[in-house]
Formats: sequence, structure tokens, C-alpha cells
Amino acid sequence: MHTLLKSTYENPIPIEKKIKLKDKINPVLSNKCRRRLKYMHHSSFDWKYGGISSPIKFIDRDSVEYSLETGSNGDINEKRMAKLTLDNAIALIDPVWGGVYQYSTLGRWDMPHYRKTIAAQAGHLRLYSLAYSYMKSGNYLDVTKSIQKYVLNFMTSRNGVFYTSQSGAISGIDSVKYFSLQKLKREEIGIPEINKQVLTRDNGWLIEALGTHAEYCGDTKSLSMAIKAAKWINDSFRNSDGGYRKNQTTKSTQYLSDTLAMARAMLQLYRCTFNKKYLDYSCQSLDFINSNFRNSFFGFCNTIYNTNDNAARCQIDENISLTRFANLLKFYSNKDNYNDVVKHGLRYLSIPEVATARVEEAGVLLVDKETRMPPLTINIFGNIGNPKISEFLDIAHRKEGWYKLIKIYESNADSVSIEIDGFKSKPVYTPEELNRLLLTH
Repeated sequence: MHTLLKSTYENPIPIEKKIKLKDKINPVLSNKCRRRLKYMHHSSFDWKYGGISSPIKFIDRDSVEYSLETGSNGDINEKRMAKLTLDNAIALIDPVWGGVYQYSTLGRWDMPHYRKTIAAQAGHLRLYSLAYSYMKSGNYLDVTKSIQKYVLNFMTSRNGVFYTSQSGAISGIDSVKYFSLQKLKREEIGIPEINKQVLTRDNGWLIEALGTHAEYCGDTKSLSMAIKAAKWINDSFRNSDGGYRKNQTTKSTQYLSDTLAMARAMLQLYRCTFNKKYLDYSCQSLDFINSNFRNSFFGFCNTIYNTNDNAARCQIDENISLTRFANLLKFYSNKDNYNDVVKHGLRYLSIPEVATARVEEAGVLLVDKETRMPPLTINIFGNIGNPKISEFLDIAHRKEGWYKLIKIYESNADSVSIEIDGFKSKPVYTPEELNRLLLTH
């Protein structure tokens, strides 16, 4: 696999021995480093085809999310960057069975490597659902439906959990010719082999993505799929301490990626359902992560941290995901101690040698932006079973952007207010008023 693509998923960066440590690392990104990251973000962009300039074409999802968020705040160039990437990357969708191919070659989007991974389905489903909330493009909605259809038809077990991948080849058959065929012709030849292994991390990613699809696109089927898969994973792979095992064969929690993926998935399900069980699971998992994966110096390691274990390394992508998640969970849970988790992640991500080490600059910029201000907060007052409150919730869910906080307070008021960047609105009492209020913020 191409080095750049590989680095996106397998990117351990220098551990403490390779970084010149100061007595105390300030968990704040410097202005100089912030400017450098923005320069890297723009200079690596392919203005012809979108995405990162590389012979291997794949979506760097943090880059697109950063462009969507920044573009929504008035940056026209960032909006163009997001749209160019998202529009051209649609070529990776299988027009027959649905689902997204893993990546493309020759610097274009229409020369796919035909393998389909559940990780790719999860990443694209979450991203295009978010993109739909920003741009309301019917094409993006079609992408989400295509991925959902493929996952349901090919990658879902009888238990409702999700398989790992599907091969992009059949022995003795030219893949390009095969995938140019229509449904019946493909089936006459045979269906590429499906790897039916069930992995916690991959399922966590997809559960979060399905929940995101339900939130921003109003898809109840996706929510049902996510809830069913979450129940099986929680029943089968979750330990009582909040950690998650990798698969059927592992007996203990070993990897940060498994517990982190499910912790994020549980928060997403809480956002969709307001079932406190999911919030409790999410908090228990973050507590477990903080107790077991926390590096003595900064950041969080990919395996259970032991000072004598050279295999335990901090990975920038995992620390980006964890820090963003912990920062948002802090507001949902009202647990101020999670601020320490956020700062510990920032101590790692704020080190210039770390922040600028790979193609993760947009992820670091997202962390930087989100940790410097509270999320958009939508306060709903009323009974969750009230149809009017349900309509308020639907509007709140569809409000663009991941970094938002929706809270429900039992009340007879049947009203909504918002808070953002120090501004507190007066209560509004109708869905129309809420829509108008959110349009201006």
C-alpha cells in the first residue's frame, strides 16, 4: 500500500525519548504552529481533483471536516476545497451494489482499488452525512444511502454486527471488467469473498457513522442498525470496567482504538436517543482510557501504557480523535475532570514536532479550534414525548456541525434557547422561530 495512505492509518509518531522535553509542556498550540498547520493544509491540496495531492486518492476526513466547518464560517476557499473533494470522491462509490471502494490510483478518483473495508464505509458515511448537514446536496445524501444499503446487504451478520471487509477480486477474473458489469452478470460469476471477522474498533466506527447518518439525515433505519450492533458488541466484547476487547479471541482490553471507537459510538447514540445508558457507557470508557492508556508525559498510547513497554506509542490520529471526543463529552456529562484528559491530549498534540509530523494537520486544527471555545449549545425545555419537543429535537439534530451540545430539561415551558461564544438567546416557542434563530448562528 502506498506510504501516504498507510501513514494515515498506521502512524505512530516519536515517543517521549525522541522529543526534547521541556519541564512543563504548555497544552496550547502556538500561533506559529497554527499558521504552519494552515499552510500545510492548503499547500497539500489538489486543486484539480480535490483531496490531498498524491498518486493515491483517498479522503482525509479531518481535512474535509475542517474545510466544511471553516467554509460555513465564511471562508470561500475552504468551502470550495470541501466541495471539490466530496464531489469528485463520489467516483469511489460502487454504482451497482453501493458502498465505497477503499481508494483510487494514478492521482484520480476513477481508478479504484476495488476492496471495500468497513472502516472506509464508516468514514465516508459519517463524512457525507456531516457534509449533507452543511450543504444539503442530494448527491451527498445519495452517497449515504448507497453505503447504508451496501452495509446492510453485504456486511451485516445475523446478529446485526458488521464484518471487516470484502475482497476486490475474484481469482482468475479481471477486476476492472468484473466491476464494470451489472448486478446479474456479477452474480453469475460470483461474489468477492467477505472477511466475516468481527472487530470492535471497526464496529464502533460504523455504529458512530450510522448514528451520525440518523442525526443529520433523519434515517431511522440507520439508528436501528446502530442500536442493534451496539447491543451485541456491548454484550460480547465490553468488560465491566468500561474497556473493550478487540474480538472473540482476546480476553482483555489491549488497544486504545477499540475502547475509543466504542466510547465515541456510545456518545453518538446518546445524542440520537438521550438514553442515559449510552452516556454512562461513554463516560466509563473514557475513565478506563485515562487510567490505562495515559502516557506519563503527554498524550495517550495505542496499547495499555507501561513504562517498560516499548510497543506502547502515541499515535497522532488516535490522540486527535480522543481529545475531540473527551472535550465534547465534558460538556454532555458535566464532568469537569475530563478537562484534564483534554489537556493531556493537547500536551502531545501541541508539540510542534508532533503537530507537523504527518498529514494530520487539519485534525490538529480541529482540536485547537474546539478546545478554545464551548460548543453551540441548544437547550430544549419540555417533555421528550411531546410532539413539539420532538420537532425541536429534529431541528437541533439537523443543525450543521459535529461540535454542538443538545440538552433537554424537563419543563412545562416547551421552549428552546441557544448559547454560543458567550451569547445567550431569549427562549423561542415554535419550530419556525428555532429555525430562524439557528440560521443566524
